[in-house]
Amino acid sequence: RRAEAETVSAKQVKLGLWEVRLEDMMGLAYLTDRLMSDAPALAGLFREAFADEFGFKLDDEIFRGTGAGQCLGILTAGATVSVAKETGQLANTILYENVSKMWDRVLPRSKARGVWLTNVECGTQLRSMTIGTGTSAALVYMPPGGISGSQYGTIFGRPVIEIEHASALGTKGDLFFADLSQYKLVRKGGIQQDESIHVRFIYGERTLRWMTRVNGAPKLKSAITPYKGASTLSTFVTLDTRA
Repeated sequence: RRAEAETVSAKQVKLGLWEVRLEDMMGLAYLTDRLMSDAPALAGLFREAFADEFGFKLDDEIFRGTGAGQCLGILTAGATVSVAKETGQLANTILYENVSKMWDRVLPRSKARGVWLTNVECGTQLRSMTIGTGTSAALVYMPPGGISGSQYGTIFGRPVIEIEHASALGTKGDLFFADLSQYKLVRKGGIQQDESIHVRFIYGERTLRWMTRVNGAPKLKSAITPYKGASTLSTFVTLDTRA
């Protein structure tokens, strides 16, 4: 605020460096000249398979990549908040108290954009999760379908999506809340395909190569201390191991 006919004091803006270097991702396949001649459609099959595998590999790095020569994953990033298990909690369980405390650690502006990511093994735990007991018990996880016709189940109104890359039930990363709009993926071009007859010429084989340059990391480098309150908040929240 400023008074009439007055100005305000200037402050120097401090900017942090967010840097991601493009890294190569490459796939190779060898096909004999005879096979290429007898089954010309095989090259197209390989092209489709490698494109799918590139996507699977990239998704896995986004979830759990080390950041060394590959994407920095949300599970391993310094900005991710991991909520402790409850005292005396049994192994391989997910309780209402777990998801409630996870929800409390989500950055408020990310609650409307994020989703729950989970391993398929967690389904039984989620579907049996309730608040209260007996006839007064209320479901925490709302299954998909029904009158709403929803494609996904929900927790606190946000979609629950099963992914192959989530950790096994009971280990850190089996249940995750993620605002993926806060993950930055950098790429240059698409997947480039090349073919050579020279690499294994004396074997009568052709070499097929696929390459792309891509890398990524969460936008936040660390969890955020809220304006009011002591517990850190983040765009990515997971649950500690329950073993």
